[in-house]
Amino acid sequence: MAKPYRLYDIKTSRKELLIENASKYLFFAWTLNRLKEFLLCRDAKRINEGYITKSIHKTELLKGFKEPDKLVDKWLADMEFIGLIRGEYDPRIDQHLIYITEKGIEEYKKQTYHVLAANLLETQESRRLSRIAIIIAVISVFVAIGIGIVSICYK
Repeated sequence: MAKPYRLYDIKTSRKELLIENASKYLFFAWTLNRLKEFLLCRDAKRINEGYITKSIHKTELLKGFKEPDKLVDKWLADMEFIGLIRGEYDPRIDQHLIYITEKGIEEYKKQTYHVLAANLLETQESRRLSRIAIIIAVISVFVAIGIGIVSICYK
């Protein structure tokens, strides 16, 4: 019997999940921003999927990820599953088009994914700062012990 597909391996660390989710929600926010710009500036409700893929590679959002193209496809599928966007293939122009939905517009107005991404990025930074604080505390303890030993020896 084949193994069932798992989104995350059991061995995946919390840090990796945090980084991937922060990147995913940043991608959601970024994509909704692009769709909103097209909706307002060009009076179009659709955008070429290739535009999203090419534009996202110019950012540093996918830096450090293996197979970023598959990740973008997965995230676009997630957005479609949630109901933020609707994708369809147009055979006349031989392109996949993405439309923003009413739910996508509402989520953009509420800034839901922008806030989620910001919170996860803040969590990452807090973890980094707490590690630095622990290292400084350990070094301080050793320095204090060293000063105590030196002061005892010279009495």
